[in-house]
Amino acid sequence: MYFRVLGPVEVVAEPIALGGRERLVLSMLLINADRVTPSDRLIDTVWSRPPQSARQQLHNLIARLRRKLDATGALIVTRPLGYQLALTDHGLDLHAFRLSVLRGREHLQDERYDDARTELDTALSLWRGDALADLSGDWAAATRESLHRERVAAGEALAQAQLATHDHAGVLETVQVLLTADPLHEGLHDLRLRALARSGRRTEALGAYQELRRRLVAEFGVEPGQDLQETHSSLLRDVDPPSASPRHVPRQLPRPISLAGRDEILVQLTDVLRTPEPRPGTVLLVGAGGIGKTSLAVVLADRVQDGYPDGTLYAELDGTSHEPRDPDEIIDRFLRALGTTAPPAHVRRAERLALYRSAIANRRVLVVLDDALDERQVRDLLPPSPRSAAIVTSRHRLAGLDDVLRRNVPTLSTEVAVDLLQAGRDVTDPAPGLAQSAVQLCGHLPLALMVVAARLASGVVDLSEVVDHLSEERIRLDELAIGDVDVRASIALSYDGHLSGPAQRLLRRVAAVSVTTWPAWFAGVVLEDDVLGWRALDELVDVHLVEPCGRDAAGQLRFTLHPLVAAFAAERAAREEDASAVASCRRAAAMAWLGLASQADDGFGHGLRPVVGPDGATIPAGLPPRRVSVAAEQPAAWFDAEIDSIRDLVHALSRTGELDLAAALVLRSDGYLVVRGETQVRAGLLRRAVDCSDLVLRWGVLRSLFHTAAEAGRFSELAELAESQLAVAHKLDAGAMEQNALVQLGCALREIGRFEEATARFEEAASGAMARDDTMMVALAHGHLGTLLARTGHPVRGAELIAENLRAERVRGPSRRLSIWLTTYADCLALTGDLAAAEQALDEAEQVAKSLEDRNVLLDVAQTRAVIALRADDIDRAEHLLNDSSASGGPSTLDSEPTDTELRLRADILLARGRAVEAAPLVEQALLRHRREGVRLELAHDLTRLAAVHAALGEQDRARQQRSELVVLLRDLGIGVDGLQLPSIVAHLLEISSE
Repeated sequence: MYFRVLGPVEVVAEPIALGGRERLVLSMLLINADRVTPSDRLIDTVWSRPPQSARQQLHNLIARLRRKLDATGALIVTRPLGYQLALTDHGLDLHAFRLSVLRGREHLQDERYDDARTELDTALSLWRGDALADLSGDWAAATRESLHRERVAAGEALAQAQLATHDHAGVLETVQVLLTADPLHEGLHDLRLRALARSGRRTEALGAYQELRRRLVAEFGVEPGQDLQETHSSLLRDVDPPSASPRHVPRQLPRPISLAGRDEILVQLTDVLRTPEPRPGTVLLVGAGGIGKTSLAVVLADRVQDGYPDGTLYAELDGTSHEPRDPDEIIDRFLRALGTTAPPAHVRRAERLALYRSAIANRRVLVVLDDALDERQVRDLLPPSPRSAAIVTSRHRLAGLDDVLRRNVPTLSTEVAVDLLQAGRDVTDPAPGLAQSAVQLCGHLPLALMVVAARLASGVVDLSEVVDHLSEERIRLDELAIGDVDVRASIALSYDGHLSGPAQRLLRRVAAVSVTTWPAWFAGVVLEDDVLGWRALDELVDVHLVEPCGRDAAGQLRFTLHPLVAAFAAERAAREEDASAVASCRRAAAMAWLGLASQADDGFGHGLRPVVGPDGATIPAGLPPRRVSVAAEQPAAWFDAEIDSIRDLVHALSRTGELDLAAALVLRSDGYLVVRGETQVRAGLLRRAVDCSDLVLRWGVLRSLFHTAAEAGRFSELAELAESQLAVAHKLDAGAMEQNALVQLGCALREIGRFEEATARFEEAASGAMARDDTMMVALAHGHLGTLLARTGHPVRGAELIAENLRAERVRGPSRRLSIWLTTYADCLALTGDLAAAEQALDEAEQVAKSLEDRNVLLDVAQTRAVIALRADDIDRAEHLLNDSSASGGPSTLDSEPTDTELRLRADILLARGRAVEAAPLVEQALLRHRREGVRLELAHDLTRLAAVHAALGEQDRARQQRSELVVLLRDLGIGVDGLQLPSIVAHLLEISSE
């Protein structure tokens, strides 16, 4: 397929009907072929006032283009921030034109004039009139003008080749066509005068010069440029004009400074700007204030300016100031630098611009424009000739500029930043990590690091004092100012200079809400208007006060504030925002996250029993933002993406006393944290919300705190938590809550070896549930009673009760609870000798846990398989299963202490291997833990193994001492040694200890 834009837009293959918007979008993708065209730029170009549905409509436009051009989707590719037209094997006349011009210029430089003419003739023959001739609008007009300049430059090169081959008639024909569209182009006029003189028409040449001079003086008040004047002088002396005349070469760069940490980007961009014609193009350096854009631009320009023999022009555009420079003022400065008289002030802008373009059209110059405000300020200052290049810096993306290579200037790496802090000082970091802390507090921002380095160099403060001061958020920005270098002032230039009111308000309130990262919908919640939120967010991203973080696990675009911008915005929020407005905004944000968390929680499949109080009172559902469906569609991925933001919100809500809302958020995230095994995070969030005033929510928080304490082995806390839960249930007069609390109290009593009291609590809960006809609660109470029986020597009866609870859990469908009870049931079945049924139950538990990606349950399943193998004296399989479970448990298990089961298994395996010395510290570790927590049944297991260890080591006195303590403990528990169901090796060694 072949595309044509150098005239009316056409697809050369077969007739393809394109609508107006389709033609415009296709043209934009073609002009920017093989590069990403941002969706925002497409939307702003297609619609002068984009509707709310603009993104969806653009998606539909792209889909229609794909159907018409290439249904495979390989031609127009979706990228994270836009779309890319990948030419691959397809053709484009613009690319062919530029390639032929490049070859023609190379031939011209090598004085191969005939070859140059062939290539340049081929290039110009591709034009079928004005580029994009069938498109209207600002983008089409600006692009058409840019392409026209390339056409003129190619024509000028052709005329030079024609002149060199003495084709004077050809020169006149070529130049005349170009002058019709660009009547003041001095390079073309110079070629025309030379061709006329060399073809014997000297008088006509002199007349043409006088005609041009009169027009320049009349319209601009200026004389022709130096080249034309010298050509005219040669004509008057009746001599052949010189091939070239010396020109004034401006070099306006400020002195470059030493740069650190920018080698990679400098190498890349140096290669770009040294690329041969036709288009080094424009390099746009974009970034936040203080990131080092200006220094980078100056160093880059200094490296490459030797490749631009006609000069380097430099201008500070003051785009972040209250009075940005007028482009006309810069044009006049550049004209004077190039040796051309600037026109009087009254001359119209179009005429001034034409004079500037004529002055540099035939030159190879480098233009450096620092601190640009917008496209309008920059566009007309860019050199028209493809032989020239420009470097532009801006805090804005300048999305309206086409044919630009954008590079975001990053912050410095930690290593480079630390070196920068140490530069010029003889002392080294007095404490490891102190410099890294300073770098982190400065957000790796070069301007902030420069201030800190200057303060350290002064000798007034040392690094530890700097870190202490920077750690105080309320004074951090005060510390980052020295002389006229001030981080706060740098950020304020973006904030106060050109931000709209909604954008300023969004920045302040985002900082006040205190979430580290957030998805795009958050802006609409903050400003209570989705469209306004999108526009304000786009403004903030454009000036780098908000930074995109890419897409999260759920596919949402996420954003963040640089820590110093966050500190600045928090200051402005305290100064400019009403406290009640901030509180309202924080509540709205929490309600939005709560609404989505509720959707994700309902679809997650964790199996936790819902929190339901009297009259159906439960956790508030929140208020999800409109048109956001990702939480319901991808609950696990949504929680993965949002859990840090939820944690930030809970912390912020707890600091301001909004504990009920914090509790609701915590409880709606609880099932996710359980499945992901984030016990410490879960416990921390629950503790922040435990004092909430809503009793239903407090009961739910206490219930979950009970589970976190049990999972962490803090058994001494369980009874108090269950009693507190029971007290709340009594206040609510809620039977279901009371019986659930009784079950948990029974579990607490079971763990500390008070079996009769535990049995009574389980039976009391079951009796109350029967009275309410709550079969699920009855089954739960019986299941926990069955676990007690199985662990105290009655596995057959225990298996029956656990099976009853399993039947009830199956009614609720696959869940984490089901997988846990299946694992418990398997262990009980193995104790009864039904190993086949036990393996079947474990297989089912593993399948459910895998579907939930529940690492902790998968770990329990694997370790239960190892326990069963060990009881069957299959030591090798037990060890293999245990090692595999530890290796595949994931980060949360690798970073935590070994479970009781793992410690006991490893000790038993070592004993079976005859390595009692290695087993001893594992048993002692478990014993200390269980003595501390008062877990008497587990302590009995530890004492049996410690006695076995001493017996294996021949330390009979110590073995008998442990056995004596064990006998007393078992008598107190009311069970015998057989009730512990010990592995054969432990039972054998225990017998030896009694001899």
